[in-house]
Amino acid sequence: MQILSASFPSQQRLAQTSNMVIAVRNPGPKQIPIISVTVKCPGVPEGGSGGSASGVGGAGGGFAYRSTAQGQADPARPRFVVNTIPTRTPRQYDRGRLDPLERSSSFVDTFQLGSLDAGRTVTFRWNVTAVHPGPFKICYRVNAGLFGKAVAVPSSSGEPIAGTFTGGVAQKPPQAHIAADGHTVVEGTAQSGNSP
Repeated sequence: MQILSASFPSQQRLAQTSNMVIAVRNPGPKQIPIISVTVKCPGVPEGGSGGSASGVGGAGGGFAYRSTAQGQADPARPRFVVNTIPTRTPRQYDRGRLDPLERSSSFVDTFQLGSLDAGRTVTFRWNVTAVHPGPFKICYRVNAGLFGKAVAVPSSSGEPIAGTFTGGVAQKPPQAHIAADGHTVVEGTAQSGNSP
């Protein structure tokens, strides 16, 4: 197993949408049965403490955080709302519906894309929106299967098949305004008065 690249913006703002992207290659001679990425820190049970309000990501180093407020049925709260999950082929999501994200497994924090042939590469891409300010830590690791029957090993000694994204979400959302056409959202402050 080889992680070719992994990216996620370290500095973000509330209501800002960004992509977390991890590209994985199978450099070995055998097919990987089920290539997947788990988004949580080691030692945290699947789904954190009962999952999150968004249904994606656990409370320990995933897309959610653990609230310390008293009297909550589920202390897991989203830090990032997951808009789209990794898929093999692009999907058109109906933004006007409230249906849950389509899942190909019952795992909450693990996202799989099926088998991966020898020498092939696959890209995991999550589109998320920051909804909770403050520092964040997102752990990820690549797996060769879902139930421990196939174990992922690095392509060379010492090469990681896991990692961590750290950063922060600023308190203020980005400045934006609607353009003159009445539909386009433009980042930056609106212009007042007429330009020369």
